[in-house]
Parts: sequence; C-alpha cells; structure tokens
Amino acid sequence: MSAAPTTASKGEFALAALALGVPLWFLASEITPQPFVFGWSKRWCLAIAGYGAFYALALWSYRARLPRALALVRKAAVALALSLWLALGGIEAALRLGDRPAFEPLDNSGRHVADPDVGHVYKPGHEQVLQSREFRALWKSNAQGVRAERDYGPKAQGVARVVCVGDSFTACDQVDYPQSWPGVLERCLGEELGAGRVEVVNAGFPGFGTVNEARWIAKFGAAFEPDVVLLAMTPNDLLENQFPLQYTARDGAMVSSASTDEDRVRHERRAAWWRLAAAVERSFLADRLQRSPAFKRLLGRRPYNHLEAYLVERNEKAQRLYELSERYLLEARANAAALGASFAVLVIPYNHQLAPLGPGLDPARFGDHWRAFGAAQGFPVVDARGKFLEHPAPHTLHWKEDSHCTAEGYALVAQAACEMLIAQRDALGLAEALR
Repeated sequence: MSAAPTTASKGEFALAALALGVPLWFLASEITPQPFVFGWSKRWCLAIAGYGAFYALALWSYRARLPRALALVRKAAVALALSLWLALGGIEAALRLGDRPAFEPLDNSGRHVADPDVGHVYKPGHEQVLQSREFRALWKSNAQGVRAERDYGPKAQGVARVVCVGDSFTACDQVDYPQSWPGVLERCLGEELGAGRVEVVNAGFPGFGTVNEARWIAKFGAAFEPDVVLLAMTPNDLLENQFPLQYTARDGAMVSSASTDEDRVRHERRAAWWRLAAAVERSFLADRLQRSPAFKRLLGRRPYNHLEAYLVERNEKAQRLYELSERYLLEARANAAALGASFAVLVIPYNHQLAPLGPGLDPARFGDHWRAFGAAQGFPVVDARGKFLEHPAPHTLHWKEDSHCTAEGYALVAQAACEMLIAQRDALGLAEALR
C-alpha cells in the first residue's frame, strides 16, 4: 500500500525558497569575464538557467501533493541546505570576530610604474605605508627606483657593493627596511668585514622571475657599480619564467599584463556588498580553504601551484621549466659579468617546504637542484631552507595569510647569505674590492 500524499505548509515553502535560493543568488550576482547577457558568460548563463529550472521545479512541488517518501526527501534536502549555509555563515562570522588586531584598510598601490623590458619597476622617491591584517610597514624608494632609505652614488674606494635581485621575497614589503633581509645582510657583513665597508642594494620587485631579474641587471645594474650580484630564487620562478612580461603597472598598481580596462570595471562592480559570489571569494573561510593543500587534493586540484619544483621524478613539463630557468640564470650571470661583478645565488624557502609535501614530492628538491647547478657552472649557491629547519619554531618564520617571511624569517635568510658571502669572499672578489 503506497504512502498517502502530503502537502506542505507556507513555512516549509518559505524555508525551501530561502535555502535553495542561495546558489541561485550566488550565480546571478556574479560578473564573469567574456560577458554574454547581463554580465554573464555563455557557460554561466547555462548554469543559471539549469539551476533556475531546478529551483522553479522545487518550489512548484510545494503546490502538489507528493507521496510521503518524496516529501520527506524534500524536507531532508532543504534542512541539509539550510544547515550548511548556517554552518558556513557561522564559521565565517567566528573567523571575522577572531580577526585581531583590527586594522584600517589602506591602498597599497601607487608605487609601481610600467617598464617595457622588465614589466614594472618602482616609482622613484616614493613613500607609503603598506598594511594588512598581519603587518604594517613603512615603504620607501630612492631616486634610483629601488627600495632603500638612501641614494647610492659613486662607490667609494675600499667599499664593496652587493646588489640583491629577486622577487617579493627580496622586496620584503611586510617589514620595515632595516628588517628586510638585504638590510640585515648589510649589518651582518659590516660586523664581519667592518662597518660601512659593504653596501647592500635591495633590487627586489614583486612578480619578478629569473628572466626579469636577468633583464633588470642588464638595464639598471650598472648604476649601482656592483662587485657581487646576489640573485634570490623562490620555487614560483619556474612557472613565472614562462611569462617574461607577466606583470606591468597601471595607475601606480602592479597588474597582470593581460588585464584590461574591462577587467578593472568588473572588479569595481563586483565589490558591491550584495554580490554573493564576490563576497564568498573575499571570505576568510574561502581564503583558508584556497591555501589548504588537503582541500585542493580533495577537489582533485594541484596541492601546490609550483608542484614541478618538488617532483622527485620530473615529468616533461618540470624538466622543461628547470631548463628554462637555467638558461635565464646563466643569462643573469653573464649580465653581471658584463658589469664586472661576480655572481651568486640564494634560495629562499616557502612555508610548506618546512614539512613533508606528500608522495612523490621532496621539499628540498628545488634548492638541491640549484646547488648542483651552481657547482657545475662555477658559482656559489646557498639554500636558506637549512636555517629555517634548524629554528625551534619554523611556523613563526612566515606569515599565515601573506605567506612571505616574517622579520625573523628574513633574518635567517640574511644569515645564510652572509655566511656564504664571507666564506666565498675571495672567490667572489669581495676581499679584493675592500682593499
């Protein structure tokens, strides 16, 4: 005997409209690239139409008399959806309430200018405060367009100059200049070789890969009269070297070279509070999930964006990326030699390299490769990862959200660089430059 048909109350209908309407709100509030109708792409329009049809059918079912079993299934689905949204909202609220200390949002753009050869550089003589939930730092560029607290004139007799080129892990935007690793390195070398005897230039720029650094040395390096060019590498260099002009600058902000004015307008329009899709993208919970290798594996995605850097057995893509980076590294050394400077490499670790990465992956692989390559090519390479692993609390050496090094982490990077430069001072010509 079949179960008797049942009808739903107005309260059940209202809960269903609310719980099942959230995904439709998410879809309808988005503005996608390649818009077709109302700011939605063709694929997004199909998604809205598909879910919209399901939503209409689900609400229509409340006007019909359903068998008891189907009505129970419908109740369970609505209860599950409502519970999920409430749970996610509660987690997000808890994360935001626990976000301490509170901070005043600042515009961190304004310091970049476009360059046709390296993509972007700094605006000379610029000063501003950079701030996030985790840090606040005073940032200055000098008249020569590098992060510095002074200008670099002609080099004095008996003074050596080390130019540090690299990406955001060399720019060290998260700390005041004295806490940046080039700033700490200058003090360390001063303690070992005499105060004021070695000047260290910070030529770090966010978004730079080895290719950008090689080109920067060729175009701008001569103005600093380097005795040593110290190139800092991070694992993302492998992927970024595929795109020599990946970033440029517009209105003082560093942006993707592929971005357009339409992308900027889309970004501004998505900032409206009622656009659920953009709000989810900006949520604290989404940020944590996006940074979780375990969550990425659960979705079948790559746990690390630069996976090729750690593969124990390299695939064809990884081999190609390493060979490309080797080519640009040798180009950087040749450009340094053209300036009469010796060449050395410093490898800076990411936070996830301080723990096991999973099957088939070795966190030491990236640094080991460059040490072996440097030995074969005749220039010194030091991997700061060893210093990080020796630290009693490695989790304090990188910011949790920003992912760059803290002041303590940058101090270890400087220590590794200082020890290498002191040990290699004769081979690198530092001893001769100081006479």
